[in-house]
Amino acid sequence: MKMIDSKIFIISFLVIFSSAIFSQQKLKTEANADFVEYTNRDGLPTTSTTNRIQTNDGFIWISSVEGTYRFNGYEFEEVGADIGLPTMQNMYYDSTKNVIYFASPAKFITFDGKEFKVYTQKEGYKINGLEGQFITFVKADSKDRIWIGSTTPFVDKKNNGGLTKFENGKFTVYDSKNFPLDNATNFIETPYGDLIFNSAGRNTQTREGSYVALFKNGVFKRIDESVGINLQNAALYAIGNVTAIDKEGNTWLPCAGVVRALEGSDLYSGVLMYDGNKFYQFTEFKNQLKSDQFPIQVYYSSKMNKLFMTTFTRDGELFNGNNNSVFEFENGKWKVSNILKEINAIRDLKTDRVINDFKYSSLFFLKSNKYFPERLVFQVTSQNQASTQTQSSKYPNQLFSFIDNKWKKFDSFESAPGIVLSDGVAMRTSKGIGIYYPNYSRMLTSKDGLLVSQSGIVTPYTDYSGLVWLSYSYTDLPAYALTANVGINVWDGKKLRTITEKDGLASNITYETFQDTKKRVWIPTSKGITMIREISNSDGEQILKLKNISDSDYKPYNTSNVLETRNGDIYVWNNYVRPIQENLIEADYYFGKLVGDNFIKIKSPFNDDDNIKKYQLFDLKEDNEGRLWFLGLFSDNIKDITSVQSKIMLYDGKSWTKPPKVWNVPSEQLHYVGNLKNGMYFLTVGGFYVFDGKKFVNLSDSVNATADFRILKGASVAGTKTDLQAGENLYIRLRGRGLVIFDGTNLNFYTKKNGLPSSNLSNPFTDQIRDAIYFSSPSGAIKINGNKFQTFYHDESIASGGPYVSAMDGFGNMVEFYNGVGLYINKSEEKSYPLLISSVSISGQTNHYNFPKELPYSQNSFIFNYAALNFKDPKQTTYEHFLEGFDKGWSKASNLPFAEYQNLPFGKYTFKVRGVTSNGVKTNEASYSFKINPPIWRTWWAYLFYIIAFGLTLVGIRKYELERRKENENNKFLQLENDRKTKELDEARQLQLSMLPKALPNLPHLDIAVFMKTATEVGGDYYDFHVHMDGTLTVILGDATGHGMMSGMMVSIMKSLFMSDRTNKELKPFFENANEAIKDMQLGRLMMALTCVQIGNNKIITTNAGMPPLFIYRKNSQTIEEVVINNMPLGSMKGIIYDIKEIKIERGDTLLLMSDGFAELRNENHEIFGYKRARNSFEES
Repeated sequence: MKMIDSKIFIISFLVIFSSAIFSQQKLKTEANADFVEYTNRDGLPTTSTTNRIQTNDGFIWISSVEGTYRFNGYEFEEVGADIGLPTMQNMYYDSTKNVIYFASPAKFITFDGKEFKVYTQKEGYKINGLEGQFITFVKADSKDRIWIGSTTPFVDKKNNGGLTKFENGKFTVYDSKNFPLDNATNFIETPYGDLIFNSAGRNTQTREGSYVALFKNGVFKRIDESVGINLQNAALYAIGNVTAIDKEGNTWLPCAGVVRALEGSDLYSGVLMYDGNKFYQFTEFKNQLKSDQFPIQVYYSSKMNKLFMTTFTRDGELFNGNNNSVFEFENGKWKVSNILKEINAIRDLKTDRVINDFKYSSLFFLKSNKYFPERLVFQVTSQNQASTQTQSSKYPNQLFSFIDNKWKKFDSFESAPGIVLSDGVAMRTSKGIGIYYPNYSRMLTSKDGLLVSQSGIVTPYTDYSGLVWLSYSYTDLPAYALTANVGINVWDGKKLRTITEKDGLASNITYETFQDTKKRVWIPTSKGITMIREISNSDGEQILKLKNISDSDYKPYNTSNVLETRNGDIYVWNNYVRPIQENLIEADYYFGKLVGDNFIKIKSPFNDDDNIKKYQLFDLKEDNEGRLWFLGLFSDNIKDITSVQSKIMLYDGKSWTKPPKVWNVPSEQLHYVGNLKNGMYFLTVGGFYVFDGKKFVNLSDSVNATADFRILKGASVAGTKTDLQAGENLYIRLRGRGLVIFDGTNLNFYTKKNGLPSSNLSNPFTDQIRDAIYFSSPSGAIKINGNKFQTFYHDESIASGGPYVSAMDGFGNMVEFYNGVGLYINKSEEKSYPLLISSVSISGQTNHYNFPKELPYSQNSFIFNYAALNFKDPKQTTYEHFLEGFDKGWSKASNLPFAEYQNLPFGKYTFKVRGVTSNGVKTNEASYSFKINPPIWRTWWAYLFYIIAFGLTLVGIRKYELERRKENENNKFLQLENDRKTKELDEARQLQLSMLPKALPNLPHLDIAVFMKTATEVGGDYYDFHVHMDGTLTVILGDATGHGMMSGMMVSIMKSLFMSDRTNKELKPFFENANEAIKDMQLGRLMMALTCVQIGNNKIITTNAGMPPLFIYRKNSQTIEEVVINNMPLGSMKGIIYDIKEIKIERGDTLLLMSDGFAELRNENHEIFGYKRARNSFEES
């Protein structure tokens, strides 16, 4: 089992050897190079990669058995999920054609940067092998043929993998008939164009049957015992890392052999060589190897013109310089190399300590590239080597290079092989993937001429030439005042210079450096001013010419600051008058002006009481009118110096004056901030003032559209440097809260929420020449230009907490002083990184390529992901974005690599993004234009529909209006007609009513009551009376069929007939004659129902023509008698004979005659009254 484990490591070693990738934890190698590692914590989907590439656009792609992903520095993206691209297991990139080839057992995909093409079994793609196989390689040869190989791990079966070729868009699938190996794990192309394929063998655990095969002239031939070769398990390496072909064109392959526990690990191990015609095997050196040691690499070094073989030892070896781990080929034989003897000892580069317990498992050579020299790597034993007897190393891999004919240690870090990226080398680590970045920075210490490594506040100054001057004495703030008698350092971009009294400096105690407009450098010292001129020699080097400027009295004078006025006058002064203190020399008052070649001392303008104070602080400023302000603080107690009232004297170059009372100078201590075009600005404790040229104005409570000055009530003043001006911007710190930037009009407050890298800002340095200001912070140095922030994150391996003070030289390098450590020159590259929009998510659908140009209105929410493809420190890149067509301007700079927009209105847009990477270089501007179509109700055809609908509506309204007018006119006409008819009906009604009796007959033996209500204006009901001469009463009650005018006409006819024959007491002839008369009128269905009763002599004579029966209430019997006579209505038909009845009546009897309208009455429930109820009601009444 131990033997099996060793061979498993060989395979993992090969993968490591050609693997690569990245991480978000920045580490330092022993040689101080950066090593950025990406692990599962950073979203790395797999740690077992099969390949990795960087495409021409800058993206990094990784593939593994688990899948394929694209990396942009922030996230590992699953590109092409809709076509199954994330399931691809291996890939190959042709950078000249810019085409990526992806493969899995089921699919083959090509991508040319614009279009994906998918091939399945339907398109001819197939690869033979067992279930569970994975793709071992996708690789091209010199004839542009793409080869895809596969194997099935941990099986003991023949043909467990396969080989497929892709050429000119077509596939050739190889099987056991034309491919003599059980699987394919890699191939190498010889100088003769032949291909050598290797295999994992029939048994992929023991590697039995792991021969190689030669592909020559289109035919495969297995290289085995049939041709005198028994070596197996050959190792092939990426040509970018290893050269296995010597100067004669021979191809060399190390063979690790077959794993058999009983027979030993050296079975079938050795070195195989192919000369273009024949294979040769070398095994004679094996007697110099241990039982668990076998060849792992053959490498030809053109630099040393030697062919080397290196070995792998399963249990590892303790380095002693005499190890037989490297062999050289000489005179046809392999012999032990002297390289390890020449190396002799493994030393720590930082401490030079010899590592006596260094143990390694193998060695291998790697070719040089633009980041590494040719090197020999000691591969240590590690925890991922599966063996209970393999001890993990506490040391990383050791790298040596052959320089100046000597083997020297180059570096030491976890892994070495990898692929070259645009700015580093990507390689696999035990936790994931790392990118190696060469060290371009230096830490300068006393060995390099640094005068002070532990100091108070170091004062840097960057001059016009880009030189950085470092003074180590500081007196601006008494609490931090310190004098160091060491001299001054100058960083010229290449080396650190030292200037002391020995070089002509007036004193080794130097203060704040200043360069005037004539490019003269002024060094204030404790004994006067040294003026330096910078001269370039023929080699471009700066030569410094020193000259000490004497006082007019030719006595030493203590100065700390220099000011050049607008007219070119030079003034110097001592800013801190004090007695001697610990770490601080005594200093007297001095104020002078350069006149000719000397400084002329100017007497103090303040009163005698102030001039005798022990502690005096001075500052000199020039206002917009050219007046010099000499500000002083005076106290006998150092503790009070920070709270006493400021005193001001004005100097016009000749005489001193006090500020006029109308200036309203605040009666408190003033802290100068800066001078802008609209005045000089000062802070006080809780206040903010501007001197506008006429008077002081208190802005503390002022608020306007562009500035809310109330926030400055919390500004830091005590023990704080406040005069922070760069260009036309003032910078005011709010301790622990943030930073205010004020340009005279706009006041902006910055915190970490809106772009400020840190709210803990200290030790500022203002570069007035370049309008930049630098702060130190726990995160690192912060550079600010205007309102643009850039962070130079500090190296945790140097010290925690960030640099103490920082500046930038004229070559773009950060000069950072680490207290107690040294001066760190953080060299920056002027490399521009490509900025790309990596993906666009539209309403939840992610697009990585071919972003849609036109979208429906429903897809109007966007997430734009972008990245400047800087894998070293992507989080230090700041971005600004702008959605043209929606935003009013560019966003504020932010580290966020995405922008989100929700529910955009329809229209045309262009999304733009730009950035600044960690090295301060601006990126390109990336953009994406698109159009959101309007919703259906806002499309042109919708508007056309609206216009048509509106037009039709207008037509409809017009038509309706015309019809309404017509209707109104008709209604008016109808109303007139109706009124006419109503009038006529009313007249007819009145005529009809006039036909009725005007009064009821007044007979002594009869009580008569009548009631009539017509349904219409003119009704068909009719009653009448006639009293005969003998007192007989004839009563008729009729009901014409229908209603209205027709029935009214029938009533008129009936009235006429009755009136013409009323004297006739014979009812029968009257009814029969009336029937004939009406029928002869041919009135159609118009008829007259009529009942008649004649009352006289205690009897009645009655007949009925279609009317309801006659009811007689008999008083004596109190019963109802119903008289029914079934005669037809008058006018119904001719020849009708009407029956007559004669009935006796008695006193008190009551007769009821009624029309059908009485019985047909309805109540509120629409129930008919009916004849039965009529009878009952009559009876009850």
